[in-house]
Amino acid sequence: MMWANRNGFFYVLDRANGQFLAGYPFVKVNWASGLDAKGRPIQTPQPENAPTFPGVQGGTNWYSPSYSPHTGLFYVSAWENYASVFVKEEQKYQEGQRFVGGRPTTPIPGGQNIPSLKRGPINVWTEAAGHGAVVAIDPRTGDKKWRFLMTDVTDSGILTTATDLLFAGGREGYFHALDARTGTLLWNASLGGQVASGPMTFEVEGKQYVSVAAGYSLFTFALR
Repeated sequence: MMWANRNGFFYVLDRANGQFLAGYPFVKVNWASGLDAKGRPIQTPQPENAPTFPGVQGGTNWYSPSYSPHTGLFYVSAWENYASVFVKEEQKYQEGQRFVGGRPTTPIPGGQNIPSLKRGPINVWTEAAGHGAVVAIDPRTGDKKWRFLMTDVTDSGILTTATDLLFAGGREGYFHALDARTGTLLWNASLGGQVASGPMTFEVEGKQYVSVAAGYSLFTFALR
């Protein structure tokens, strides 16, 4: 069993008993120096007002990764070079109320580095605050075989097929088809809204379709 954690590490477990087998960072990590023999992070807390990588949102989140038995690679939607600085704030604890004792802020003066599920009518994100990527990882070694970079970050799930295609999108509004072996861009389309879903594929009367939700719409594509 394999999964990528928002803490910035990729884990390989024995699916029969849950035993930790291996773990590797897949984005920049400075809050831990590595994992111990049981897979627990070896913490390296950062000085006050210093950026922590990855930021509060994490290196990835709920968006579904994919594993292809054809390529032997694990694919994850990642937030790369993304950091947060946690600012402490006085807060009185009240039972049943949100209590965090501070807030994440940007280490980049004037940068938009506080993630949210929405973008305004004008997207002011810049790569200085981090960027999205599809990262292909060899689960046997932790080596990153290729990465497909985006400007904005991504909340898209990933779909791989038996013909070594990979489908994914991002907050830029593009839906991409990549070569799952090399990461080469084969095709894309602008959908006019951020892709924040996992693509799916299905067959009707011998014809294969790929569907994905973007913005407030559902888009379906097929070969001509």
